Amino acid sequence: MKVELFRADCKLCDRTEVMVRHILPEGVSLEVHRASECRDGSCCRLAEAYGVRAVPTLVMDGEVVLVGLPDEEQLDHLAHKIRQKIQSVHPSS
Repeated sequence: MKVELFRADCKLCDRTEVMVRHILPEGVSLEVHRASECRDGSCCRLAEAYGVRAVPTLVMDGEVVLVGLPDEEQLDHLAHKIRQKIQSVHPSS
């Protein structure tokens, strides 16, 4: 499973990253793409390929699953979706 966060250097993105890291199970990593650290344009091309139009945006296995600061319901839904995806890949987990 590939989980990616497109973000800027702002408090909203900081909070979102903390929340997302908190719900990710052990063994699932978060790849963070910061606009300020993208020097060669690769992050911009990747964001464009995923259809990212705002930050923060969370992408899971190539699908945008969250845009903006999540509320508790969105986080619960996201955590459930991650668990389901893990179960489908590793049924004995």
